[in-house]
Amino acid sequence: MLKYLIKGGTLIDPSQELLGVYDLLIEGDRISRVEEDIFEPEAEIIDARGLIVAPGFVDLHVHLRDPGQTYKEDILSGSKAAVAGGFTTVVCMPNTDPPIDSPHVAEYVISKANCYGLCRVLPAGTITKGRKGREISDFWALKEAGCVAFTDDGSPVMDSDVMRKALELSAQLGVPVMDHCEDNSLATGDLNEGEVSALTGILPRPPEAEDVLNARDCILSLYTGGHVHLQHLTTSLGVDIVRYFKEKGANVTCEVNPYHLLFTEEEVLRSGANARVNPPLRKEEDIKALRGAISDGTIDCVATDHAPHAQFEKGRVDAAMPGMIGLQTALPIMLRLVSEEVLSLSRMIELMSVNPARILGIEGGTLREGAPADIVLFDIKKEWVLNEETNFSRSKNTPLWGKKLTGKVIYTIKGGRIVYKDN
Repeated sequence: MLKYLIKGGTLIDPSQELLGVYDLLIEGDRISRVEEDIFEPEAEIIDARGLIVAPGFVDLHVHLRDPGQTYKEDILSGSKAAVAGGFTTVVCMPNTDPPIDSPHVAEYVISKANCYGLCRVLPAGTITKGRKGREISDFWALKEAGCVAFTDDGSPVMDSDVMRKALELSAQLGVPVMDHCEDNSLATGDLNEGEVSALTGILPRPPEAEDVLNARDCILSLYTGGHVHLQHLTTSLGVDIVRYFKEKGANVTCEVNPYHLLFTEEEVLRSGANARVNPPLRKEEDIKALRGAISDGTIDCVATDHAPHAQFEKGRVDAAMPGMIGLQTALPIMLRLVSEEVLSLSRMIELMSVNPARILGIEGGTLREGAPADIVLFDIKKEWVLNEETNFSRSKNTPLWGKKLTGKVIYTIKGGRIVYKDN
């Protein structure tokens, strides 16, 4: 049996309030012991002195573009980017071609990911057939095929009765429904409604487009008991809406993307189409509200919304495909917030590992003895640059391309196997 002994690292595991210098022994695909000083002569030593040892990160919102658009990304390149970013589990969105609205497409994704064996790739099934917003997909069959959530991501479910029925099924199945909350009748532009849209003459995408659907979904969750997960929260009012309905007892969780915690709408003036995302980058007051909400627990988790696009799709801002890559930049962005004392390292790991696993109801997000050996080791001080040599994605659409970043994954271990090692 393969054994690894991680020695001398600072272990941080919010799931059991663990923080200190410990050794960790891996036997096979499980964590077998966590103690202050372990001697195991048959184990291969991993020197973790100076490193943080944490449960492997879990990203419940990525786009792997497979099947159908593998020129942007595929399951192999996306998995490589994931483990280089410390993610041992990712949930891929179903806006593929064909969409993941049938068991055989879900099984294709899982089978292909298992062949590579890098990270666990779990599919989200569509809420509606063809992501057309009209007819509910077969949730039962998709769950049996391995889907861990349902979403029409990229296309909001505009029909409130369809969303209500989806949440009723969620309550029966115990599987979250994740919604891209933007009212299509309001979300007609490309940039946040404000100074930058006025300056550039590009049509605005006002914050109320997001707030209206966030409120509707929270109301439907309150009445049905279904678990709604609000994707990529960006507005200060959205934070207030989530906080209110959680206090009312609604089964609501939500995520924020790292780049919405870092960039304001002015980034479009510097980075052009690489800063074009949906929902758009907002104002400073929105960032302040989002940062407060990740600190006080209103926001449950961080998700990258890793959205690779080819260079020819990122030309003019008003004609560009929205989204940016994020699997390898999430850790440096979040560590920047730690250095600015927005949150603690323990809270960061809770947002990136413990809570996403809890929301999905899957194994992971813990270093408890007997748990899967899904582990990340990272150096909070190591500087590096995202460029052609270090990037594992097939795409490079991010304002952080070529920039110096601080915080680097050194090892990623999935199921007791080293799947990424720096350099």
